[in-house]
Amino acid sequence: MEPEPASHTLQFSVSISTDRDNFLRRTCDSCGLDFKTEASAADLQWALAAYCRRSGVDIGEPADAGKSPMRMSCPYCSHEDDVTHTLTEETMEYLKRIVYREYVFPQMDKLFSGIEDSFRGPRRSGGMFSISVEFKHTRGIQPVRPIHGPDSSDFKIVTFLCCGKRIKIMEAWNGVEVCSYCGTPVTLI
Repeated sequence: MEPEPASHTLQFSVSISTDRDNFLRRTCDSCGLDFKTEASAADLQWALAAYCRRSGVDIGEPADAGKSPMRMSCPYCSHEDDVTHTLTEETMEYLKRIVYREYVFPQMDKLFSGIEDSFRGPRRSGGMFSISVEFKHTRGIQPVRPIHGPDSSDFKIVTFLCCGKRIKIMEAWNGVEVCSYCGTPVTLI
């Protein structure tokens, strides 16, 4: 019977700036236009999960997973995509920097400190020639915690009658064909 791996919990907070109405800016991968959805902690956890998995860490299911869709449609071109693929480049870069600062860099420091420790202590050489190896690791200064936002309160709010959820789109746009959340065909009045 193999021993179970030790469970380690890493906690850090992430805050994303929204506009004054609590909407988060997104960008469609297909048409490149921006829209906004109401901010959700589950959205951030799904986005962070991708970067954490690359580092060998699983952050689990979002606490409010049932409240946020896994996929959504663009209000302009109706392109459907995973919600994490609709986050802006700035937001994804911010999340990546948070994961590096809070997890990757401390793990690298721990690894290199362990290597340095393995080179310490007396070393004996049984032969005529001896080779000396020294490994010195200096803990780097942790990067400054990144800041996200602020975001402007542009766009108009559209409430989908099918599911009651809200989205923000460009003021002049009236061509929404499907609900971004549930895919129900809609008509703007």
